[in-house]
Amino acid sequence: MAGKKSCVLVIDDSIMIRKMVVDLLEDQFKVVEARNGREGIRLAKEHQPDVILLDFVMPELDGYETLQLLQRDVTLQKIPVIMMSGLPDEVASKVPQPFVGFDFLEKPFQAEDLHQHINKALTGEFQVVPAPVAATEMQALTNKLINIETLLIQGIEGLVQRQIVSRLVELDAQGEAQEQRLASLETRVERLQLQLDQQSKILLNIVGEIQQLHTLLNRVNHVRS
Repeated sequence: MAGKKSCVLVIDDSIMIRKMVVDLLEDQFKVVEARNGREGIRLAKEHQPDVILLDFVMPELDGYETLQLLQRDVTLQKIPVIMMSGLPDEVASKVPQPFVGFDFLEKPFQAEDLHQHINKALTGEFQVVPAPVAATEMQALTNKLINIETLLIQGIEGLVQRQIVSRLVELDAQGEAQEQRLASLETRVERLQLQLDQQSKILLNIVGEIQQLHTLLNRVNHVRS
C-alpha cells in the first residue's frame, strides 16, 4: 500500500506557473493552488501543507508579506517556505541576504531544481525561523512607502500609456484629415483640368471659324477685283 503523499501548496498569481508546478509534481505530491497571498494563507490553514512554494512578486500581498503572515500564525509558522522569483535582486533589496526563514528558488527553474528544493525542505535541511510577533514601526513604514512607490510608478506608467495612445489617435485623425484634404484637392484639380480642356476646344473652334471667315473675305475681294 502506497504511503500518503506529501502536500505542496503553490501560491502564485500566474496560472501558467501554477499549472507547470502541478504538471511537475502531481505524480509524487498532492498539489494545492492559490492565486494570491490571502487565498494562500486560507488554504494553508485548511490543508496544512508540508511545503509552501511562494511567489515573491504578487499584487496586494507580495511574497515576503505573505511569509510574515504565515510565520506569525502558530499553526503555520513551522511549514517550510520556498520563495520563487525571477528577480533575485528585488528579493534581496527587501530581504537582505543571506535569506533566513525560507529557501529561495530562482525562476525559470528545471524540474530537477524544484524537486531538489522540495526534498531539502521535507528533510529539514534549511531552518524555519518564525518572524517576530509584530513588525517594528520602521518596517511597517518602510512597507507602506514601498507600496506607495509601487502604486505611484504604476499610476505614472498608466498615465504615460494613456497619453501615448491619445497622441497616436490624434495623429491618426490628423493623417486621415490630410488624406481627405489631398483627395479633395485632387478632385478640384481634375475638375479644373476638364474645364481647361473644354475651354481649349471652344477656343480652337472659334479660331477655326475666324480662319474660315478670312478665307471667304479673301474670295469676295478677289471676285470684285
